Amino acid sequence: PSSRMVTSVAGFLDLLFGIEERSKYNFIHEYSAMRLGAVLELQGVEQAFTRTKQRNNSLLDATGKPVSEMAITAHLAGLSRDAYETMFSLDDDTLEAGGEAILESRGDLGKLLFTASAGLGHATEKLNALEAEADALHRKQAQGTEIALLKKRLADLKSRRDEIDTLASTYEGLESEHREAAQQYESIVNERAVLVARLEAIA
Repeated sequence: PSSRMVTSVAGFLDLLFGIEERSKYNFIHEYSAMRLGAVLELQGVEQAFTRTKQRNNSLLDATGKPVSEMAITAHLAGLSRDAYETMFSLDDDTLEAGGEAILESRGDLGKLLFTASAGLGHATEKLNALEAEADALHRKQAQGTEIALLKKRLADLKSRRDEIDTLASTYEGLESEHREAAQQYESIVNERAVLVARLEAIA
């Protein structure tokens, strides 16, 4: 792009976000003399703003009175200066950085083209990190992922529950046998008492 175009882009960003503390354009104007203005259409309404080079109250309205930065930033969806420049101010440097990202990246072509066209040099790194996180949770036929370990623990707990159920069933059977044996013992004791009484009567 021409120097005029670069200056226009930088000036627009300065208007939106404030003139940079160490502006590279001070060779044209002294810091104290830096001043730029524009009419922005915000939600269908044209509003005039002026930006000066100072730390506080640098954004002025059409009457020259300071206004809150929210007058502009409220319409930028939370984008920072760097994010706005990356998404909407493609230049030779941004495109070159995107091309280098393609050369250095591996994987799906669609992701690479998205990285280049949007100028998001860190998109591939972020996607790789998310893929690694997903693999840590679950990967086909893998034994060490979190889901695989949880499934193994669940199977172990089920096995222990089945063992406990078996022990409970065995205990119930033994209790039943004990009751039957006690009844038989009581019956035999009663029969013996009857026999003893009959023997005593005969004697």
